Amino acid sequence: MKAISAYLRLFRIEHALLLAVAVLLGELLSGALPALPLLLCSLAVPVFIEMGSFALNDCFDVKTDKANKRGDRPIASGEIKPSHALIAAASCYIIGIAAALPLPPAALCITIIFAFLSIAYNFKLKELLLVGNMYIAASMAIPFLFGNLVVAPALYPQIWAIALVAFVAGLGREIIKSAEDMEGDVLHRNARTLPVVIGKKNSLLFAALLYAALVPLSLSPFALGLRTNILSLGLIIITALSFAAMAYVAARATEKDSATLISLRKSSLLALGVGLLGYAASLL
Repeated sequence: MKAISAYLRLFRIEHALLLAVAVLLGELLSGALPALPLLLCSLAVPVFIEMGSFALNDCFDVKTDKANKRGDRPIASGEIKPSHALIAAASCYIIGIAAALPLPPAALCITIIFAFLSIAYNFKLKELLLVGNMYIAASMAIPFLFGNLVVAPALYPQIWAIALVAFVAGLGREIIKSAEDMEGDVLHRNARTLPVVIGKKNSLLFAALLYAALVPLSLSPFALGLRTNILSLGLIIITALSFAAMAYVAARATEKDSATLISLRKSSLLALGVGLLGYAASLL
């Protein structure tokens, strides 16, 4: 059980499942589900590519994770050998790309591009000003567009709007994570992340602006054609209010308030999850 728990943390399995839900939502909101074999393939793609990316990330970040005292990282804590994690990462990439082969060409292209970008992120993009943050944000947004393209050749405006919400939420979350991990990133990867360049406080203010922008953005899919009902509107209002509260907290957070940064990072994922439930409720 300990080994299973370690690999689940290595793969960040909760993120993988959330991406699969995003693909499913993109498909449903585009009007239909594909045939069962294609549906299973479309859900397997983001799960395995994400698992491979996170496993590879931990292989590169062992020293950084130790410096940042990340006891939740199983390679840094000694629970998984780096060589075993590397084998697991390669296996996940192979399965993820193979699962995309039966899908429409646009979906296959997205799979190959993001698999490549995830490897590039772990090698170098992570260290570049905003580039790494924007890649992670894009990886949170692309499943909705991917799901759309699995079932329809054209992208729908409401799907673009949902993807934009995920992108902005992901970017804010990643900037906060960069502030949280700044010391280790500088020491062991010589990273030029946003907090390194403009300081933690200014980075937190930027993240606060992104969270504030999510208040109107979270409602935009309804303005672009997404059906609404009391449940969907209620859940999205909760999401909007949550991001407004997080914007306030991020703007007031101090550079040394690590507990607040961790709370913001986790809360943003929860708020996005509630938002996805709200968009899904529009199908009722």
